[in-house]
Amino acid sequence: MRTIRNKTINIKAITAMTVMNVITKRILGTLLLCLPMAAAAVCAQVAYKGQLYISEERFQRQGDMLHVYMKVSYDDSAIGSGESLTFTPVLKTDSTAVHLSSVVINGYRNEKAARREEALSRKRRGNIAVVVKEKHSGKRYFIYDTSLPYKEWMEKSALYIESEECNCNGHRAHLYEDRLLAAIPLAKAPQEISDPRVKSGALISWVEFLQLGKDEGETFSMQRIIPFYGERHIGDLNEKKQNKAVFEDLASDIRETIQHYGTTLTAISVKGYGAPIGDNHKNEIKSMKRALSLKRYLMTNPLTSKNALDVSWVSEDWDSIASLTATSGMALKNAVLDIIRTVDVVGGREKVLENLNQGAPYQYMKQNIFPRVYRVGYTLTFNRRAMDAQTARLMLKNNPNTMSLSDFYTVAMSYKAGTREFDDVMDLAARLFPDNAEANINAAAVALTRNDTPLARKYLERWQTDPKAYNNMGVLYLLEGNKDKAEVYLQMAHAAGVRQAQEVLKCLKK
Repeated sequence: MRTIRNKTINIKAITAMTVMNVITKRILGTLLLCLPMAAAAVCAQVAYKGQLYISEERFQRQGDMLHVYMKVSYDDSAIGSGESLTFTPVLKTDSTAVHLSSVVINGYRNEKAARREEALSRKRRGNIAVVVKEKHSGKRYFIYDTSLPYKEWMEKSALYIESEECNCNGHRAHLYEDRLLAAIPLAKAPQEISDPRVKSGALISWVEFLQLGKDEGETFSMQRIIPFYGERHIGDLNEKKQNKAVFEDLASDIRETIQHYGTTLTAISVKGYGAPIGDNHKNEIKSMKRALSLKRYLMTNPLTSKNALDVSWVSEDWDSIASLTATSGMALKNAVLDIIRTVDVVGGREKVLENLNQGAPYQYMKQNIFPRVYRVGYTLTFNRRAMDAQTARLMLKNNPNTMSLSDFYTVAMSYKAGTREFDDVMDLAARLFPDNAEANINAAAVALTRNDTPLARKYLERWQTDPKAYNNMGVLYLLEGNKDKAEVYLQMAHAAGVRQAQEVLKCLKK
């Protein structure tokens, strides 16, 4: 009996130990799963009552710009469904402060309502965070990424976060301020790396890289048409709502364009167009009043702080009527066009059209042509300031599609020829400006330094008769083994004053 009793005790003891081991392993497993999250919480800075976690802060000076980057995480419960929070980083010293761009973080219900309003008004929101929900942790986060003009005092500044609650749901708005960093860590500029694809240093001295003129900035225009009887049927609205619709389209285009670095609006020209229904003299008076009404609205709701504004109206746009008639399928259109050409407006043109074939052509025009004439056209004129090298580097990283060819050249020339950065910028410029001779000739020069003759020929094919390409064409033929053609091109380049051509010719003769 004792033996049996001892065995029973041992079995119970083993069972208890097994249960304890399982529990211990589960606890340890849970702790191990929590470690990454705990580590992230420890590494992150906190703001807004400890509910915003800011991590991965990066500050990099690039020319006259300061690039600021951070990741902002928060729990679902941090912001109520019908509430919002305005997140604003601030750089401060004892005597100076600058507020960076603000970001609005919406709760679920607020965000849903804001998206619906955005769709109905056709106005895009510009300061809304793109929030990502993490699948397993129950957290949300967004990336804060902006740039601002750099000032020397910022090197010694501290980073603060201002979190402003909305004045909603019976709660009074409150502003919280938290210091995240006593001093921002400015990163050093990236170092140049030699391109391992460059075959020979001699080839770099042989090829010619074309220099572009110094870009002091450029002026460009944007033209748009707002049809009164298109999808939105603006023509059915009253005058005030028509003015508002025109204003919102103008504002949308302006806002989108001036977001590009160094771009400012310099002039706005708006012209309305009407159709010849009714007395010509009355139409002239109506068009004058209509133009003044729109101009007053645009002046009362300024689109930018300073710009030239011109508003006009064409009471009867017969030029467009004639063009639309000529391409229509209406009966007797040649007779109608003949009347438009030969009968003056003040001489009863519209009356003659009404009498043609018992008014059938005129009725067709009223239903199918005149509504297409009613519209507002506008021209926006912008000025774009040239970039320095460091700013252009920043734009190349963030938004290269907004850069001019001169900007690409500015970036490339800030590196040494033969470095990976120099070569990659020249290659990208040729891809983005495929119809530009200088971009292709420079990309061909890069290919030649790598002894990549097929790629160089692809870039030079269209420009082989262009004097600017003679030197690089000569180097191409030389690398391909065609010395006769190489000498012809190099002689022409030398005659045009290309310094590299003389050096290559010496090597060719040897």
